[in-house]
Parts: sequence; C-alpha cells; structure tokens
Amino acid sequence: MTERKKEILKAIVNEYIMTAEPVGSRTLARRYDFGVSPATIRNEMADLEEANYLEQPHRSAGRIPTDKGYRFYVDDLMELKKISQKMIGSIKENIISKQVGIQEIIQQTSQMLSDLTNYTALVLSPQLEESIFRHLQLISIAERKVLMVLVTDTGLIKNKIIDVPESISTGDLEMISRFLNERLSGLALNKIDKEAIGIINRELVNRISVPLRNLYFINEEISSYNIPENGKIYLGGTAHILEQPEFNDINKIKSVLKLLEQKQLLYNIMGDFNKKTGVEIMIGSENSFQEIRDCSFVVATYNLGGRPVGKIGVIGPTRMEYSNVIGTVKFMADILSEFLAKP
Repeated sequence: MTERKKEILKAIVNEYIMTAEPVGSRTLARRYDFGVSPATIRNEMADLEEANYLEQPHRSAGRIPTDKGYRFYVDDLMELKKISQKMIGSIKENIISKQVGIQEIIQQTSQMLSDLTNYTALVLSPQLEESIFRHLQLISIAERKVLMVLVTDTGLIKNKIIDVPESISTGDLEMISRFLNERLSGLALNKIDKEAIGIINRELVNRISVPLRNLYFINEEISSYNIPENGKIYLGGTAHILEQPEFNDINKIKSVLKLLEQKQLLYNIMGDFNKKTGVEIMIGSENSFQEIRDCSFVVATYNLGGRPVGKIGVIGPTRMEYSNVIGTVKFMADILSEFLAKP
C-alpha cells in the first residue's frame, strides 16, 4: 500500500460517506490535489480493487469501499473528530445534573448518542450478577407499599417499590433489614437465589410476627437481583437507521426492522464484544450474524466502581461516519461511567 494509494483510498471513503454515491477518478482529480492525471488515479483505483479494498457496483460506475477498505481506513487512515467543549458541557448538564434512576439515565444516554451520531444507539444495561451485596434498607412509604434500597460493593443503588399483602410496621421493617444485612452482606448477587432466601425466611419468621407471605414478597424481590435486567437492551433513535440511503430498498428495510425487534439477537451481538476499555468496531462481514452484514457496530464498555458492567454503541450502515462516531461513543461511555460513579 503506497502513500498515494492510501490517500486515494482515504479520499474515496470520505467521499462515499458524505454522498453515498460511487466515486470516480474525475471526481477525485477535481476535488483533491494528488498531482497526477485522472488516468493514473484510475490505475491506482484498479489496483485497490484488485486488492479488495474497493469494489465497483456497476461497470460504468465509480468505486465504493469494501469492508476490508473500511477496516484499513479505520485502523490506519482516519482522523478522529473531537467533541467541542461546548458540547461536552451541554451533555453533562443534560444528563449528569439530573437526579434520575438507572433506567432513565440509560434511556437518556441512548437517545442523546443517537442524536449526536444520527444512527441508532444501543445500550446494554449494567450486568450486576457478580456484584457484592453490601446493604439493604426497607422503608414504608404508604400502606402496603415498601421502598427497597439495595446497595452493592460498586456503590450502585437499586430502588424498587414493592406491594406487600399486609402493612408492615417501621420497626418490623428495620428488623427485617438488619437480619437480611447480617445474612447477605458479602455475598455475590448471583449466589442469592430462591433456595438461600427460603432458608432465611424460615429463620426470620421465628423471630418476628410478620406474616410469611409478606416476607415472601420482599425476599422474592431480593432474589430477583441475581440477574438484574440481564440481557436488557435500550434503543435510541431507531428511525435514524432507516434514513440512510442504503436502506431505501424495501427488503433491506424489513430486514433491519426485524433485527431491531430481536432484542435477544442484539444482546448476543453486543455480547460478542470484549469487556475492555476503548472502542471496538465491527464492520459488515466481520460479524458472525448474517442479518447485519450490511451494518457496522461501534461499541464501548462503561464501568461502575472501576468494573466493566455494560456496553454502549451505535449500529449504522458500513458507510458510517466513523471519525465522528468512534469519539462520540467513547465519550458517552465515559459520561455513563461518570454518572454511575456518583454517590
């Protein structure tokens, strides 16, 4: 790959991303100062096509990048766009300053990421099954309504309102909380199953006069945290992907819509990415799922307490504006990590 070939490939990728139209040698000669004739550019393009960096959709058309061409562009040629300080301030003001729950912040983040990139955003909710139980508090907020506050070793707080069959006094709720904290503190959430909770129930019912069915409702909620929202995918800006010229074909539209409806498949796709820092890019045929061979994913991991717990990214056509998307996804992953780290 000579320097001239690199510059021509870079120009073709940039042009195609902007226009969604095959790029010809005359366009390159007119818009870029390569210092050579259109004929020389055509020869270089032919060499790139032979090496499978470019392809020609029609004999009379110009060239477009292949998945291999996009990969070389992303790894070696692309110049990342930086997010302006003004935009950074605006995003933090809109998200971090708001005191909302985890679900709300994830939904806000996915929508904002979609708006910033003009592609469909995906957020895999925090996977907390390996988190350690630290503290539980039960608070009466109304007759037969109890607020459960669970704190893990990562500092994450999970709130949930439970409807119980009978009212429970504040004193009994405090006693139940103390007892559960004694028995569960230090355990991984994935070890707190229904069997373990059943044993605790039998111990607890002999200590206080709370009806067993009330304990059942409370402890059932605790045991459900061993797989908290496992596989939960949040989507933002679903319509954005349908605005891309690649998906004007009715069959492709149906295929993409079907994909976005299959939350388990999206979860499996996101699961193909490693839990590591930085941004990962999966381009077209690089993925193992036939349904998305016309799409690319850009995904980053977000953290909680220094531990990777979830993923955030976008899905779009292989003709994606990678230079903007990669930096934006990384930034939004950092923002989400920052929010989840707040006490």
